[in-house]
Amino acid sequence: MSISNLIVHEIQKHEGERKAILIARPNENPVDGQAEALSAQVTNLFNRSGMNTGRFVNPQGSEEGAQLPALLFKHFKNDTFVDFASFTKECAAEYLKYLEQVEEAEGGLLWFNHYELHDTHFLYIVMLKRKKGIGLGADLSLSQIEQIEMEKLHMSLRINLTAWQAGDEGRYISFRFGRAPKSESEYFTQFIGCDEPKVAAKETRKLVDLTSAFCQSEGLPSKQANEFKKVVSEHCQAKAQDREPLAIKDIASQVESRFSIEQANKFLEIADSDSFKMEKEIFVEKAALKKLTRLSGSSRALTISFDSDLLGESVVFDADSGTLTIKELPKSLLKQLQSMSN
Repeated sequence: MSISNLIVHEIQKHEGERKAILIARPNENPVDGQAEALSAQVTNLFNRSGMNTGRFVNPQGSEEGAQLPALLFKHFKNDTFVDFASFTKECAAEYLKYLEQVEEAEGGLLWFNHYELHDTHFLYIVMLKRKKGIGLGADLSLSQIEQIEMEKLHMSLRINLTAWQAGDEGRYISFRFGRAPKSESEYFTQFIGCDEPKVAAKETRKLVDLTSAFCQSEGLPSKQANEFKKVVSEHCQAKAQDREPLAIKDIASQVESRFSIEQANKFLEIADSDSFKMEKEIFVEKAALKKLTRLSGSSRALTISFDSDLLGESVVFDADSGTLTIKELPKSLLKQLQSMSN
């Protein structure tokens, strides 16, 4: 990661009040070792699962609504901010307008970071908070100090500037709310001007359903379908582990390598159908992948969960009678049943 521009402004606002004050830094912060360390910490926190993705409603901006895309269109030219400090001050002033609408919301430090990674330009806008801490002076005396809270992010946004500038139809915006209440997450979304935010878990569940729909449309035997689902799950897990987006075309490549190019095209056709309308890239939520390799269900009195590859082997389902037969019970359950029958 190569940091091009970095600046921090402060917004003062107390909970329960409407009025907010912007204290703008006149010039950019120096890109030194401390700035790079903080940037790395922000990136690490941001890349955790559970983020939302989207795109601008109006990529070039408009007079009404969110002004962020218009400010980008005005200030970001040829992969460079003409005047980064001025751009961020205008953004912070716009942020202030949305913040003042929510009494419960508090101010903080508004961090702007423009960086380049693999020939792609990104912009972070992150709301950081201060917290109280204990410092140790040169004479070993203790004193209370203020420091930046880095255990969690509150409001954070990352824009793929290269994709946005190229008019990419994908979701070039990623953002997360931390544990912010709904009222705060709503004002932040309005500030961004983002269209149809998607939660990673929801997109992952769509991928799970898409995989099952493909297996069913191709009439794959249970064993073959389960093997393919496991491959998809492993590929998704790897992407989640590396904190990278998953490209749907990569799953289509898995289909082509295991089956045929015709079936790979069929997979993409189903993915693009009205039933799914999958994005080209999604962020994976690990927990939502479970249904790919496990079958489960519960009622008030009963809970059943097992690996899907057991179906047709040690677990047999009779569709006509709607019954499930388990041939090999877990030893702990078998002992309990045997003790009760004696």
